[in-house]
Amino acid sequence: MATIRDVAQIANVSVATVSRVLNGSSKVSDKAREAVLKAQKELDFVLNANARALAHQDSETIGVVVSDLSDPYFGLMVKYCENAARQSGNSLIVTQGFHDEQREIMAIDNLISRNCRGMIVHALRIDDEKLSHYMQKVPTMILINRTLKGFEERCLNIDNVSGYYLVGQELIKKGHKKIAFVGSSHTIADAAERLEGLKKALLENDIKMDESLIVLREPYLEGGFDAASELIEKMQQGHKFTAVACYNDYLAAGTMARLTEAGYKIPEDISVVGFDDLYLARCTNPPLTTVHHPVDQIACLAIEMSIALFKQKHIKKNHFDISLVQRKSVRDLSVAN
Repeated sequence: MATIRDVAQIANVSVATVSRVLNGSSKVSDKAREAVLKAQKELDFVLNANARALAHQDSETIGVVVSDLSDPYFGLMVKYCENAARQSGNSLIVTQGFHDEQREIMAIDNLISRNCRGMIVHALRIDDEKLSHYMQKVPTMILINRTLKGFEERCLNIDNVSGYYLVGQELIKKGHKKIAFVGSSHTIADAAERLEGLKKALLENDIKMDESLIVLREPYLEGGFDAASELIEKMQQGHKFTAVACYNDYLAAGTMARLTEAGYKIPEDISVVGFDDLYLARCTNPPLTTVHHPVDQIACLAIEMSIALFKQKHIKKNHFDISLVQRKSVRDLSVAN
């Protein structure tokens, strides 16, 4: 396979000259440009993205760090980021942190080494001190789903407490007082905040939550299935509940599947609520009541803000509205049979 040095040798010019020609620089003589293009055609050589980035010191790419692309939430985030980047003439490089501090650090370092002009980061395991160092080092870095002290204007997040407060209020309004919670086993802020929102709604209505009905699992379908098995055991031991509030839609869907398998009818026997409003929520049986998470707005604004910072401009971040999407998975116990 031909290299840039082969092109330079045949054209009888320096490697730097070849790089300038292939990157469209005007600082090259017509004679040198003609020789380089002729050698390029002869060798069928294409300048790779890394070499192009080095020549420009700007790769016209935006780096994105997400936790796990197998999670549809992050798949959507990347989709909306890519659409926004493409519309602004940029491409996307995606790396994954897999809910692990060292993997998140490696992912960010990888993007820094690629000279990305902007960076969108979802990293919940890196400590504040290390993340602050990265925010100072990369002035175009935008954080998603995390607020970092001193960098609030570059952090995009929703109010998870208010979001789950809506869930609690809706369940209480429909007569549910004994509510189980299936949360994420990952030690991340939004997991704690959603449980806090539920407890806040219960407390305001003088309802004490049964702490034994809080079950934590990996935030995927399998986690919900396993959590529901534990809740069924608790129910058999005398811990009664009429509704299960779940950290996200995937835990909710897994919970519904296990409850249905065990012979419980949803919502007649047990109500279930999720969070995120993924497409999956419309496909469960019955369709899932959930909180809408505006991931599309967050992703698009993150790209816009990162590009603006690269251009030394400023875009004021928006307030993201969250709402409860009511479908068919919650029974109204306040209505007499």
